[in-house]
Amino acid sequence: MHELNFKPVLESLDQLLAAALISLVIGVVAMALAMAVGVLGAVLSQSRSALRRRCVIVYVDIFRGTPLLVQILAFFFVPTALGFKISPYTCGILALGLYYGAYITEILRGAFEGIPAGHLDAARSLGIPARIVFWRIQLPQALAVVISPLAGQFARLFKASSLLSVIGVAELTLRGQFVMTRTYAPIETWLIVAAIYFAIYAVVVVGAIWLERRLTRGRA
Repeated sequence: MHELNFKPVLESLDQLLAAALISLVIGVVAMALAMAVGVLGAVLSQSRSALRRRCVIVYVDIFRGTPLLVQILAFFFVPTALGFKISPYTCGILALGLYYGAYITEILRGAFEGIPAGHLDAARSLGIPARIVFWRIQLPQALAVVISPLAGQFARLFKASSLLSVIGVAELTLRGQFVMTRTYAPIETWLIVAAIYFAIYAVVVVGAIWLERRLTRGRA
């Protein structure tokens, strides 16, 4: 029976934590991109232009209908084959941002459609410009009801950043592979890596619950 010995792995804990920080930074930047893409997609999906709505549908179907790993590899190898040099970090962030942006587009689109029509009618009857209606009325109400789904997407995005190890991004999973190879302790290494992932996931969930309560206070 294998006896667990965490000491060799714990000696490399600083490397794992540094890699976890890289994963977290990648996740935050990719989530910011996904949010920007999601907001834009949700706005265009409400457009009167059939072409804009169709473009959003095509984008969502393509990115939700193909595996994320395939997209990561495509973002990495296609530009290289065309003669463009893009860092693995940039490729990974673009792949994660656009992939999860498709899901956020659908989440926000549903939230926008759930806003009471009376609120929008009242704003329009007062002559409030459309952009003000969007930023001051529609977007705040939409965000208040999608904090939990968005936090779930961020948690999934952060965990999915482990896939970037296939293109050489020095994130937590790739660093875990290096530590495992050096220490010959695969079980101990992956238990600690899993614990780090779970700790960050738990912080995201708790933060989302707190933020949701703050935003929805007094709305019941």
